[in-house]
Amino acid sequence: MRVGIVGWFGSDNLGDEILLHSLITCVREVKENASFVVFCPNPDRVAELHGVQTEHMPVLRARGASERQVAVQRAIKSCQLLLLGPGTVFQERSPNLSWPGTLPMFARIIAMAKLAGTPVATVGVGVREGGTPVGRQMLRLMGASCVAVGVRDERTASHFGSGAEVIGDMAYTLPLPELDRVDSGRRFALSMRPLAPDLEGSLLAALTGCAGRLRQEGWSGTFLPMAFGRGAHGEDDRVIYERAFRDLLDLDSTPLDGSRPLVGALRDWLQSLATNQLVLGTRLHAALLAVAIGVPTVAIAYERKVHDAFVDLGLREYLVPPDVDADTLYRTATAAAASAEQFREAAQRVAAQGRIAQGFVTTLVKRLG
Repeated sequence: MRVGIVGWFGSDNLGDEILLHSLITCVREVKENASFVVFCPNPDRVAELHGVQTEHMPVLRARGASERQVAVQRAIKSCQLLLLGPGTVFQERSPNLSWPGTLPMFARIIAMAKLAGTPVATVGVGVREGGTPVGRQMLRLMGASCVAVGVRDERTASHFGSGAEVIGDMAYTLPLPELDRVDSGRRFALSMRPLAPDLEGSLLAALTGCAGRLRQEGWSGTFLPMAFGRGAHGEDDRVIYERAFRDLLDLDSTPLDGSRPLVGALRDWLQSLATNQLVLGTRLHAALLAVAIGVPTVAIAYERKVHDAFVDLGLREYLVPPDVDADTLYRTATAAAASAEQFREAAQRVAAQGRIAQGFVTTLVKRLG
């Protein structure tokens, strides 16, 4: 079976690469010899990380756009199934995109698949907030053109209509290795991403204040760089580290540094993450993967997707807004660190949600493969 996958992969965002790795793994659980072609902004990087065939996104304004359209159409025709997502692929508005954002491109991809006779489904997708009535109508039409619609959360489901199935974040299906629970003393990790200046300044003050207080109490801390921003403006977490945390926290390694194959590097990264007694996470997948392995976590809800995920996991009390002050963040962090059993229960809910997502993919692949 040949499967096409369309998403924002290859920009050295660890969360996105985990989503792609998880989806490929889910498909291969059903079809061991499945082959893939991934349509993405940075094909060479995706091929390097995941060992799959790749094609450029069929954008109309790029150099060689007409040749890209032909290559994409040919690749789609070779597939028995085309998957849109996972991740927040439907972005009508974002800091880097003005209306109508990605919606026309995805509508065009669906039309190309229809022409090729290739069935289309969404899997673990999200819709960025701030949409318009026109955009919502486009989403409903795209959903109606899919053979199945698997979405990340209830809010996204409302955009696609009654046929949408909430399957959760595909990162929940990531195979977790047996992790050694090392007694490393009081250790925490912090994830922070670049944000708009009006949000970033106050949040950095809160995070550095909280982290500094933890350090004074004898905690050791590391900074988790989750994205390097390859080809994506304002996405390099190392900028934040150098600006605010260099003298406060050690810089953690990343599975994307190229020193090892992704699968083995991910296993070591998860093992390192599991040595923490607390995570402060702005990046969604830093927070979700910490919860998945049972680490007490505070999520900073800079976007609605972070809020939705923690509410769905029953962890609302460990959510803070991006304008949180240092004292409130510290109190929430210490409360989380003292609630290890609650997070072990949340890890079980993550595993259950992962089985739902795996079941969605399994049913889809068996039906069409």
